[in-house]
Amino acid sequence: MTYPLSSDVSSGQPTASAHYNNLRKDALYFGQAATDSLSLGSYLSRHAANIKLEYLATNRIRVVYNPYHPAAVMVGGCMLKATANIDLPTGYFSGAASLFYIHAVRTAGSTTFTLGANTTPVESDTSRVIGTCYWDGTSLSNIISFYPANGFPLADYDSGWFACAYNNTYTLTHNLSGVPRLVILFHATDAAGTSEWIPVYAVYGDSATKGNIGFTSSLIYVVAANGSTQGCVYSFRRSSGSGYYRVLAWL
Repeated sequence: MTYPLSSDVSSGQPTASAHYNNLRKDALYFGQAATDSLSLGSYLSRHAANIKLEYLATNRIRVVYNPYHPAAVMVGGCMLKATANIDLPTGYFSGAASLFYIHAVRTAGSTTFTLGANTTPVESDTSRVIGTCYWDGTSLSNIISFYPANGFPLADYDSGWFACAYNNTYTLTHNLSGVPRLVILFHATDAAGTSEWIPVYAVYGDSATKGNIGFTSSLIYVVAANGSTQGCVYSFRRSSGSGYYRVLAWL
């Protein structure tokens, strides 16, 4: 279909319903029929870009501002953009250990946004989830942006943390429909990943140190060696025959 459907008009030219309707169709549907295309507002309703959540002492979170790649997000149909660092106020985290959801919050009369946090992912016309963090009862950890930040993209596959033990093989289905170009295996000591993450490049068993991951167009294989104290991770930072693994992969 030709785009745009509308055309320039001359001074004194009579108003025609077809011209108005074509202008509306161009603005809402890029000239397509309403039955064939979402409206522009609907299409962009979940848009978010360049959002990067970082830890800000003490127990606060910041959306980092980059003037060349400013954080932007649609909240309740309104297009919002950061013009400076956006910091979560104090006092949001307390009580028992829990997963918290970070919200971008819209205020009437403003074209930027603020931050809020609570233990529910429920959204509204003025609040939208943009990430998560884990509160262990004392401090924050595992801060994750849901949307791609400027720089290295989020993983195409994330296994989440799963328990591991020495002398086992784990087969994961990544559903990427292609051989990943990059696969990274991490080890942690707890299921929430609040401990130090250790990249696992090799494990120790059978009196030898060996690499322990492989992958195909559909599967990722992780082998834990038979060493009871270093079969799952073997490094200067930590050695263990148990714990938790997490696999990230990029297509």
